[in-house]
Amino acid sequence: MRILQTMSKTMRPVYLTTLSSGMKCAVFTTSSPVSYCALSTLAGTRFEPDGYSGLAHFCEHMLFKGTVRRRSYHINNRLERLGGEINAFTTKEELVLHATVLREDLGKALELMSDLIFHSVFPQSEMLKERDVILDEIRSYKDSPMDLIYDRFEERLFSGTPMATPILGVPKELRKITSLQMKQYIRERFVPNNMALSIVGNISPKRAVTLAEKYYGKDAFSSIMSEPGSLTQVHPLAQPACRFNETEKRGTYQTHCLTGSTAYGLHDKNRVPLVLLMNVIGGPASNARLNMLLREKYGLVYTVEASYSPYMDTGFAGIYFGTDGPNLSRCRELTDKVIKEYATTAMTTLQLDRAKKQLIGQMSVTEDNHEVQCLSMGKSMLSFGKVISHQEMLSMITDVTPVQVLHVANEIWDISRRCTLVYL
Repeated sequence: MRILQTMSKTMRPVYLTTLSSGMKCAVFTTSSPVSYCALSTLAGTRFEPDGYSGLAHFCEHMLFKGTVRRRSYHINNRLERLGGEINAFTTKEELVLHATVLREDLGKALELMSDLIFHSVFPQSEMLKERDVILDEIRSYKDSPMDLIYDRFEERLFSGTPMATPILGVPKELRKITSLQMKQYIRERFVPNNMALSIVGNISPKRAVTLAEKYYGKDAFSSIMSEPGSLTQVHPLAQPACRFNETEKRGTYQTHCLTGSTAYGLHDKNRVPLVLLMNVIGGPASNARLNMLLREKYGLVYTVEASYSPYMDTGFAGIYFGTDGPNLSRCRELTDKVIKEYATTAMTTLQLDRAKKQLIGQMSVTEDNHEVQCLSMGKSMLSFGKVISHQEMLSMITDVTPVQVLHVANEIWDISRRCTLVYL
């Protein structure tokens, strides 16, 4: 196994290797007493077989409900009694298991995650209970219109593709999922080429790779790789759907508005300029353009944000705000005004330099969180086959030009491709 440095020599390196199973593994050594590990798999919503919406998220829940070796109580107690924790989440493209433990317990965390993916039994009695939990989760979205509007927007935006499927699933399809189908899905998606293991902690790369090989090497996979699955996988590209402009009566206290369009995927050269643009327009900082205008200057909204979610072959860029009904038209007018500014006039060198400095600062602060770094390493390996270093990312931001920002503003926010969804 060959270990490669992937960061600059002025920083502590991330070590990247390929285990005997073919799975990529990255290790970042720190001086912290706390260690983090994450097992990231291309097993998210878009990879579910047709007719089984919610299977990936359901599997995520059921991984904790018992293995050949452990009952659910023992799974929940394994790391928590040591002061650590294990958790999981599902996205449109990934299913991620991740754990936080003291450095001396890293091996226990890696072993537990291995047990969950290789030996889960998906007991029927637990499935019935967990299905009800997920159905309650789906129903609870009605009380959270800000979350619901994003899901409904993407359902319409990516209509006709697997990207349209809500992560939580569709009730009627959830009800027909069986234990056998879960086992098949895990066998078919949890294969080395679809997976990446990331480790951040006070451990040498050599020791970390030894542990990784023990629990995720070729021998560990042999028990499930020998069993063929039978679910039909669906992997079409997420092509843009038709444009829409819709209003729904939801009876909410506030009026909610989301406008946006399909955007660049992870491998598109325009991805970084769009990240910068969206951060300037409506990023998390209080000085974001829309926040300063809609909230600080006119007091029309409590929340306004611009977001960009890049996926493997497509993306979504949108602007959301919640306001009182009578202010909807004024908020949309001001939002359009800001969009038009960036689509018609190139940023000055000073404006762009300030925007770059802010984005770099935000990313550096985020990168200082070792758990976030661990999860980011896993996604990077799945998306790019390597770990994109902090320095590489900063270099890409630094290289953005005013012309690039003007171009993405024109393309993404062209009125002919924009969609809008309003909840009244």
